[in-house]
Amino acid sequence: MMTAWLLAAAFWALPARSQTSVAPLELTLDKAVALGLQQNLDVALAQERLAYFESQRRQAIGAALPAVNLTGLYNRNLEKPSFFLGGMVLKSGQDNSMRYVASLQQYLFTGGMVSQGMRAARVGVEGGRAQLQAAKADVVLTAKRLFYAVCLASETAAIQRDFLSLAQDHLQTIEERYRQGLDSDLVVLRQKVEVANAQPALLAARNSEELSLTMLKDALGLDVDAQVRVVGGLEGTPSSLVSYEALQSAALERNPDYQAAHKQYEQADAILAIQKGFRWPWLSAYADYQWYSESGGAWPGPSERATSSVVGLRLNYPIFTGGQTVAKIQQARSQFDQARTVMDKAARAIKVEVKREWLNVKEALERAQSQESAISQARRALEATEVRYRAGQAGLLEQNDATLALQQTRLLYANALHDYRVALAALERAVGGAVEEAVR
Repeated sequence: MMTAWLLAAAFWALPARSQTSVAPLELTLDKAVALGLQQNLDVALAQERLAYFESQRRQAIGAALPAVNLTGLYNRNLEKPSFFLGGMVLKSGQDNSMRYVASLQQYLFTGGMVSQGMRAARVGVEGGRAQLQAAKADVVLTAKRLFYAVCLASETAAIQRDFLSLAQDHLQTIEERYRQGLDSDLVVLRQKVEVANAQPALLAARNSEELSLTMLKDALGLDVDAQVRVVGGLEGTPSSLVSYEALQSAALERNPDYQAAHKQYEQADAILAIQKGFRWPWLSAYADYQWYSESGGAWPGPSERATSSVVGLRLNYPIFTGGQTVAKIQQARSQFDQARTVMDKAARAIKVEVKREWLNVKEALERAQSQESAISQARRALEATEVRYRAGQAGLLEQNDATLALQQTRLLYANALHDYRVALAALERAVGGAVEEAVR
């Protein structure tokens, strides 16, 4: 019986040790951003597109290099060819014939098509890099928003816990005064109602914290049931803000969306030049070396083999193409105009985004700075009201009002900090980097 009991105790103890041995994942803001970049499919797709553009660039470089081809031909005459001579049919050729040709061709002039093709491919790679940077910037912004949402929910829950704790402390004070005959039972009941009303708000804040953390874990590719502890918070606010004019001038130079649109515009310009190149003649140099033989045996003898070589220039001038060249030029010009419009539209959108987010940062910063000083004032007012209440110089309503004022001030400050951090992250996304670095 004792042995069975020990085995059962050991069996139930093992899961407990395995559960307590798993430490929660500590998730900082930088780690959240890194996990988001690793898991995001848009970033992976942008990387694949960049690889495609790089292969196109290698192809364009190859078009500027000489082309070397080796061709081999072997024929077995099942029936030898014939020709007519003086009314007679004569057979010609041998049973086996072989021919090998090594050819080289180098374009000398293509109306700028080769150079423009290399330019289009190079700009395409640069545009692909800008698109990859834009995809990463979107992931960073999303990760920061979700991380700050968790921080706000955690701070809100902490404030609600403190509010409930203050209400319970006040209840203890009132009950003590009731026992001393200084307060009525109605006052005790009123404070119990305050304690009961504070509990649902705390439960809602805890649920919001858990939900925010779940959304963050889902966005980062983590198991929604994984043990995660967010490290960090909203923290304080800086005392100054970079000027709007400095950010606006730096935005077009650093914003990846505009850079991608600008590279597409340059690529469209290069493609238009390529299509125009079809109106010009192509000049190329070529060289051929041939080895050929005819033999009745399996391998030709010395007298059955011969070689030849030739070099020259080849000119190709498309005189009439049925209007295809003109149509292709018109299509390329239309694509060029569209790319220019897209670039101008992106520039406008970025200016609006920088203006909006700068105003949001400015407004949230001013709110946070005003509420930061109001917290200490509300705390001192509550302490003074508590002293006056114990001395019988203030009523319960004044004490609860002072407590509620402190709670509301702390909530407003936490929301202002959250709004500031989110707006600053969005401003950095619009500017294309850290605000301080953008104006250097």
